[in-house]
Amino acid sequence: MINLKMVLVDAIGDSIEELSPKKFRQPNFFVRILKNLILIVFFSVVVFATINLPAYLIIGGYKFNPKRFAFDLKKQEQLELVSKENKYKPTIQYPDNSLFVPKIGVSAPVVYDVDAGSVMDSLRKGVVHLKGSGHIGSAGNIFITGHSSNYWWEEGQYNTVFALLPELVPGDLIYLTDSGKLKRYIVREKIEAKKNEVDSYLTSDGEQLTLMTCVPVGTNLKRLLVVAVPD
Repeated sequence: MINLKMVLVDAIGDSIEELSPKKFRQPNFFVRILKNLILIVFFSVVVFATINLPAYLIIGGYKFNPKRFAFDLKKQEQLELVSKENKYKPTIQYPDNSLFVPKIGVSAPVVYDVDAGSVMDSLRKGVVHLKGSGHIGSAGNIFITGHSSNYWWEEGQYNTVFALLPELVPGDLIYLTDSGKLKRYIVREKIEAKKNEVDSYLTSDGEQLTLMTCVPVGTNLKRLLVVAVPD
């Protein structure tokens, strides 16, 4: 009886061992877990960057050329134009109920006196003033919040209005209009707080303006509070 395996070996010159199927080593269990974790992290980063792309483009653009974002705002005494003969009523050059932060290019309407349950809906219209907080001229804390980022498919022109808020430093100027009044504030300090710590920053002994947004941009981990006082 002919041994076919031996004939085949003689014909092609290979050994029986070389013709036997090779066993492939299975990847180590922990190596497979590590690879899967790396893939999960990679795709999570891609999704995160995609969702927050508009905000990060703004931040990147500011880092590259901050002067492109800044604008000039005239002094308060120049905003009201009155004729020498007092024939005309004062004219405000800038929109009422608005917030201006010249250094970072913020010019946004303020939705005043919004209760806590309506904040998210009102953020589509601009920045939001919390009901019960102060107003211009009152001895209280004017508390205003805005998006640093939001889902790019969400409606609204102000999804990234406070994306550059972390760039403010003590000495920067903020302007606020409220019911025909305009006031200039100067940044005093920046504070990072946990979400459950914000309540302790809602009130103040004297007049001040507090701007709040979520940080790091695109997350809900902490709150950045920029505290400013009348200039």
